[in-house]
Amino acid sequence: MNEIEKPIALFRKAQALYRARDFEGAAAEYRRCIGLVPDFATAHMRYAELLMHLGNADAALAEMRAGFRPISGQVAPFRGNGEPIRVLQLGSSSVQGQTGTDQILDPLLFETTTILVQYWDPELALPAHDITFNLIADPDIDAPALAMATELLDGDRAPVLNAPRLMAHTSRVAHPLRIQTIPNTIAPSVRLLPRTEIDAASLPFLLRSPGYHNGAHFERITTEAELESALATLPGYELLQIEYVDSAADDGRIRKYRAMIVDGTPYPAHLAIARHWNIHYFSAEMGPAERAEEIDYLSDLRAHLGDSITEALIAVGRSTELDYVGIDFAVSREGKLVVFEANAAMTVFLPSESAATPERRAAALQIFSAAQRMIAQRVVASRRSR
Repeated sequence: MNEIEKPIALFRKAQALYRARDFEGAAAEYRRCIGLVPDFATAHMRYAELLMHLGNADAALAEMRAGFRPISGQVAPFRGNGEPIRVLQLGSSSVQGQTGTDQILDPLLFETTTILVQYWDPELALPAHDITFNLIADPDIDAPALAMATELLDGDRAPVLNAPRLMAHTSRVAHPLRIQTIPNTIAPSVRLLPRTEIDAASLPFLLRSPGYHNGAHFERITTEAELESALATLPGYELLQIEYVDSAADDGRIRKYRAMIVDGTPYPAHLAIARHWNIHYFSAEMGPAERAEEIDYLSDLRAHLGDSITEALIAVGRSTELDYVGIDFAVSREGKLVVFEANAAMTVFLPSESAATPERRAAALQIFSAAQRMIAQRVVASRRSR
């Protein structure tokens, strides 16, 4: 392995360890990689993401500052034929809670310029673009960045996907209030409280530190002892106290669905089944029967869920006013939609072609294709209106 290849190998090893949830091992490999190439911006970014996941926000910010300087835009060039669609992406240096678009913005179709709003000089004109895709998706941690993005787009005539001014609608406190009146929908209430105001009067409930994803710093509280332990370990002065809704089916298992709403249409992403409450696909208990159930969902969302749940799902997506948004949900024993969260920070994972379940890959590609069509249609409509 030569000195040019070695940093890339270390970076890929770190990514593999991260996916395997060996966070300490991944951190060590990222540090080795950055030690060889201090200006390896993507390594700094991914290491910062890991540090945020571990709750070390100060170190994560230091990594971001080390990896990025004020820039005039990072360009992913067009590699297709004809005229590209020029996409401007607005991102944040905070790393966490951003929309993933790598699989959507195919270089055979798009020329993509990405700027981090904290490092953009507002006195400069924005890079040439046909459409803007705002990636900043977590208003609980990125409200200042969303305000900066809104200001940057003031007066810009190009269409905008997931306009930053709308992201406040999807905060963990605000969004449940927006969907309480949707028929056949259960929206667990959420309050943001100083930790000193949280008591055991309304057990059971969930406690979560704001700004974290993938189940990090998230606890179910059923006893006073569990509350005391959680208050001693969860980071942050304020915590989200979330009503606990038991969404287990008659067989005692929880089914956590993910759907993406693209331009108003729902598309299935995955179904994770397990007996534990804090489910993610990587921790699900997916045997042959469970995978067959997931395939049924991926093959026909409406047929699997039924009309009333599907219409409730569409209404929840509409309530966000976003163009590309994910919804994590369950179906209660009474046949109602239980909304865990709805925001644009959800990941759609693309399995490899060798995966045992090609239906998951087909579902992901369907979502990406729908997003690509939406972008193209918005640009064509914008050009016709000028």
